[in-house]
Amino acid sequence: MEVLKMRPGLFKEEAQVDTRISFVPFVRFLKEKAQNSNDARSRFYKHIVERFESNPAVLQPLEMEDLDKYKEYLDIVTAAVFPIMTDTDKDVYGIGVPFRFSIFYYSSLFKHLFTENGNGNVAMIPSGISMDKIAQDRRGWLYKQVLERFYGFEMNYDHAIIHHVNSHETGLRRYFKLHLDARFMDIKVKGPLPDLDREMVCNHGGSIEELAEILPLSMFQLEGFVIWTVQDVTRDEMMNYIKNLVLKISADNEAKTYLQLNDALQAVLENKEIAVHVMPFLKVKNKYVLESEFASSSVILGMQGNEKQQQQLYQQLVQYLENHKEPLNIANLDDVSLTLYPFLKFLPHKGVRSFVLVGIEYENELLGMVEIASLESNGLAYQKVARIEYLLPLVTLMLRKSVDIQAARISNVIKQKFTALQPSVEWKFIDAAWQYLHDPEKGKNEIENITFSEVYPLYGAVDVRNSSVERGMALQEDLREQLLLIQQCLERMEKELELPLLEELQFKNQSLMQRISQSLVAEEEAQVNEFLDYEIAPTFRHLYDSYPSLQPMLAKYFDTVNKTEGHVFHHRRRYEESLQRINTQLNEFLEKERDGIQNSFPCYFEKYRTDGVEYNIYIGQSIAQNKKFDLLYLRNLQLWQLTSMAGIARMTHKLQHELEVPLQTTQLILIHSNPIDISFRLDERRFDVEGAYNIRYEIIKKRIDKVHIRETGERLTQPGKIALVYNYAREAEEYRKYIHFLQNKNILLPEIEMLELEELQGISGLKAMRVTVNMDFE
Repeated sequence: MEVLKMRPGLFKEEAQVDTRISFVPFVRFLKEKAQNSNDARSRFYKHIVERFESNPAVLQPLEMEDLDKYKEYLDIVTAAVFPIMTDTDKDVYGIGVPFRFSIFYYSSLFKHLFTENGNGNVAMIPSGISMDKIAQDRRGWLYKQVLERFYGFEMNYDHAIIHHVNSHETGLRRYFKLHLDARFMDIKVKGPLPDLDREMVCNHGGSIEELAEILPLSMFQLEGFVIWTVQDVTRDEMMNYIKNLVLKISADNEAKTYLQLNDALQAVLENKEIAVHVMPFLKVKNKYVLESEFASSSVILGMQGNEKQQQQLYQQLVQYLENHKEPLNIANLDDVSLTLYPFLKFLPHKGVRSFVLVGIEYENELLGMVEIASLESNGLAYQKVARIEYLLPLVTLMLRKSVDIQAARISNVIKQKFTALQPSVEWKFIDAAWQYLHDPEKGKNEIENITFSEVYPLYGAVDVRNSSVERGMALQEDLREQLLLIQQCLERMEKELELPLLEELQFKNQSLMQRISQSLVAEEEAQVNEFLDYEIAPTFRHLYDSYPSLQPMLAKYFDTVNKTEGHVFHHRRRYEESLQRINTQLNEFLEKERDGIQNSFPCYFEKYRTDGVEYNIYIGQSIAQNKKFDLLYLRNLQLWQLTSMAGIARMTHKLQHELEVPLQTTQLILIHSNPIDISFRLDERRFDVEGAYNIRYEIIKKRIDKVHIRETGERLTQPGKIALVYNYAREAEEYRKYIHFLQNKNILLPEIEMLELEELQGISGLKAMRVTVNMDFE
């Protein structure tokens, strides 16, 4: 029998270990077996021992070239070691030289699987594993034998090797586990063995390199033979392989991962002529949509140039799978099959003669399908197709991850192209994102305009009364206080130092104090800040460092001013904190109210901060995806708006007594009864109105906050009141109903002011109603 061995020189460590073929360990093993049993096997073992001992030459160490003379003894070893049911054409086994890649007795299938080009060299190096890894595994295997036999250490080292080959019949990859049995191998030691620390070797996993320094391979001599047994582990390895695919799938590698999954399932079926295809079914707005990237390689849907027909087949396919939970198995595709299952109409054109379709579900939701096709009639027997059944849970996991990937892709497009969205309008953006992703011909440069037509706008503004005046007064007080403090410091310095510059600084300081005592304009503010930053600050810092006698006074000055800006800031801080308290209360109130109004009918609600809060609400049929709009929902929202404004007025009135600066708020509503169109502006990432007439509405919003009453010149918006601006008498009549209702509930006080407003730039004819909020209402 031809010896199968590795190419010479691949493993240099082989030369370090003396190794010989010997039957002695085998004979000794049988003697022990015969002594420990009295059954028929014992007599069989004794017979084998007698046969070997009758020829003393057989019990001597043998060279490779001597094996042909002892073939009958090798046959005896094979008969004794391998079960009687072992088939040389179906089982993979061999007998080899210890610590050598040399197999001198082997089954036919062993040679068939592991030889290269029929030249007698065994292809033992697994693809993707380095020579260094193989060498380390071999040394680890030998050290395991040494440590267990001579030191009594129990080692967990797994010396089985997973090896893959491409089947000669199918061309598909197969995985095998190689196991080396060393029971018929003796280890002899040249010289004394050194002591070893069990803790270091067993518990802390001493490395092979560390063991090699203490126990060099040259210390050992091996005699006997090892048994190679090989197990087909393709099923287990494919499961591990697919697990890794599931773990690593992402938006970047999704299409490639599905191709790898198809190949893996095909390998499990062990037939390259059987096509396997897994396809995810994706949903947009709770409807199944066809992803062309996956459909192009589908057995059923893969076609060129007819997208409409492809969509039709896809919908038929989805409908069938939703209604039929059991796999569809067609042994012989004929006209009857095509009539019953019209979505299979193109399979005959592809040469498909037998077909299996499996729908994959999770929690009663269809996630995708597995297609299995053969070019032969009756080519998909149940026993064959059932081989992949154990992998379907992993296929389900991958399909679930594709659903998450698709959702993330759409979400990313929305975030990149739009902004954070409210649920009421998000569906429209999902539509646009799906189309953007689905149509590669657009080059992903343009995305469709998002427009909602015929929506009713509601605008409200809560402003802090005289906020600019209050801010200016706080700034004026801070500057005046700091200049006064500087004046005191300069007067003290002038008494102690002979510096004419101090007198000049004192003169500038007094001039600035006089100029800001009555009012403060922007130019004067800039002059004061320049004086503080570029003259006072460096001068005081230098004098602090140079004159210890001035340090207590200047330290007090530095403690008074803001550490970052070098300015007195506490009056502005009191104002900012008071303003922040109001805005926080307003935001919390409106956030809570926004969630509530969505329950009656979906609407778009956006708010933005000024010195108070402004908000826009849009409601209409185009915003509601699956709910019919009626004007009663608009009227409900208008009543809410008026009621909430009264609530805001009471809330800020009560808060006023808790503020360091007693700020007040005004409440304004703009009534606009005609629907408008709005679209999303990509440049500003917000909604804006469309059309010239609708733009007038936006202009009015921007100009009415400080509008005055025509006859009296009084500001329309006043604390404790709600101002309602309108264009037409019918708009006022609608809101008068709400006002009377709230007056009846004692939320508003009885009177209604009907007012004419001054003309604004480009706008005339505006009118207003003004009502007073009952601050005592509970």
